[in-house]
Amino acid sequence: METKLVYKAESLEIRRDTYEMSNKHIIKKDFVDHPGSVMIIGIREKKILFVKQWRQPIRKYTIELPCGTLHKSEISKIGADREFREETGFSAKNYFSIGKFYCAPGYSNEVKEIFIAEDIFLSPLDPDEDEQIELQDYSLNEAIKLIKENKIIDQGTILALNIYKSIL
Repeated sequence: METKLVYKAESLEIRRDTYEMSNKHIIKKDFVDHPGSVMIIGIREKKILFVKQWRQPIRKYTIELPCGTLHKSEISKIGADREFREETGFSAKNYFSIGKFYCAPGYSNEVKEIFIAEDIFLSPLDPDEDEQIELQDYSLNEAIKLIKENKIIDQGTILALNIYKSIL
């Protein structure tokens, strides 16, 4: 029925939608408009590259696959290369998508696309100013064990690793 911009930031917007439900109730709710994001599974010497970094919203360090927000209108494969280079210092000859998912469809339209980076090589870019990243690498079995031990707690990383495991 109606959409109103409530807040605009560099990487996202918050909109207020007024809409009618099937039961005829009129609802007003705020949602996050997000340009999308990418996550990269990069393999070096039979181990998957991970980043350990501070996540201010949860006030703890996480172990995640490299990932990040797309720039507005950025092609996801180009964003994947940019994020992989910023976070790990590596690029890849090929990136191929293994799927997409909505991160939190109850309040956001963010779609995250998962890429596998093949034939990686050194090609660093400067990290974002809020990124102090420690590069780590684990075999797939080690990473699955870290999930079971609640040491990998990022939903995207957990999902991506399980999709990757299912296609091997």
